[in-house]
Amino acid sequence: MKRLLLVIAAALMLSAYWFFTTTDAVTPESSSYRTETIGKGDISNSVSATGTLAAVDDVIVGAQLSGQITEVYVDFNDTVQAGQLLAQIDPRTFAAKVAQAKAQVNKTQADIALQKIAIERAKVTLNKAKRDLARGEKLALSNNISEDELDVFRTSADQYQLDLQQGQAQLNVLNATLASNKASLEQDQIELNRTEIRAPIDGFVISRTIEAGATVASSLNTPELFQLAKDLSIMEIEAYIDESDIGQLKEQQRVNFNVDAFPDRKFRGQITQIRRSPQSTSGVVSYTVIISANNRDGELLPGMTANLDISIDSVRGIQRVSNAALRLATRLKDESAEQRRGPQTLLAGLDLSEEQKQLLESKMPKRPEGRGPGVSEQQRQRVQQALDDVLTDAQKELRLAMQSGKIKLATLLLLRDGKQVSVPVQIGITDGQYTELLKPDLTGEQVITQIKAGSL
Repeated sequence: MKRLLLVIAAALMLSAYWFFTTTDAVTPESSSYRTETIGKGDISNSVSATGTLAAVDDVIVGAQLSGQITEVYVDFNDTVQAGQLLAQIDPRTFAAKVAQAKAQVNKTQADIALQKIAIERAKVTLNKAKRDLARGEKLALSNNISEDELDVFRTSADQYQLDLQQGQAQLNVLNATLASNKASLEQDQIELNRTEIRAPIDGFVISRTIEAGATVASSLNTPELFQLAKDLSIMEIEAYIDESDIGQLKEQQRVNFNVDAFPDRKFRGQITQIRRSPQSTSGVVSYTVIISANNRDGELLPGMTANLDISIDSVRGIQRVSNAALRLATRLKDESAEQRRGPQTLLAGLDLSEEQKQLLESKMPKRPEGRGPGVSEQQRQRVQQALDDVLTDAQKELRLAMQSGKIKLATLLLLRDGKQVSVPVQIGITDGQYTELLKPDLTGEQVITQIKAGSL
């Protein structure tokens, strides 16, 4: 029978055991109690964290070139439009490179023009050589010229043909040189354009890190000159949540927060993203949570520290008990576990009637002889079926609530007529100071929060 009930308890996944209501007489002279009255109030289960406010659409404007800043045209909080000139890097060096590249392009174009003239001249010469060869061939047929003279005509025609081909090859080289020079000119023109630091978006300046006369050095890292924000009517908070709390958070969850600038004012936000990439700092794992908050009044500014209170569960006007009372009862329960624990107490959380206990005993399967994962799973399924046949719908819902952690089993020590009474209770959410007391109704009772042993 004892092993049977232990199997049932394992199927129920009860993490704590249950005391039957008992009354233990304690000599008032040997102990003194500190008590509190069980009453009603509000409980809000929440996760606390800190985060940093930032603009949703902000852009860092940097310099892609190294040089001296000659002009700065905008200041903090100035409104800018896309393409507007923000600052100017000294353009003289880059303008000289552009002029040099243009000169190279012009020279190459002139060389191409000369080469085309040379090619036309080579064509004229070649055509004359071909005509001379044709006349020589006719004269050779009538034996008016020797074979050596005819060979001179043929050699001249071949040479002029090669001169024409060489001229065309040189023209191709010059065309390639022109394309290269044009590419260099385009690159130099791009660098010249980059001396003008322009706004990539419509917005306003929230940060400026340069002054006229300063020198920026662009090497591996792009120097940051301005930070522009598109709109501050909606702000974004980036918070790091500990891995122990991240499982309680969901998107669209409500968030309350305040900032040091307005410590007495509450702002509201909403979780928009829970990033799955972990962050590990000194062995502590956390996850990044993005929270969106309205800022229509413009009071929230980028960089402010937000003290977050993320609401998980909230109940009002419910019966609640001090966590100190629960801790005391748990400690005493652990000290007397061997005397008080019994198979029957493990099922008391479901309030089984005597008829249900007898029916459950008759339906429970016999303990299997074999061992192994398959045998254990079959046994668990048989126990589960037996419980489903015996439990009422309300008891099934209670079991599911206990398995999910929404309802937990605990014990309270009440002081009644100067005597300590152990009472089993069902508890719900907690805020760290108080815990929701679901059953039974103990409003107005004196619960013991501290026991101090005295000398007899």
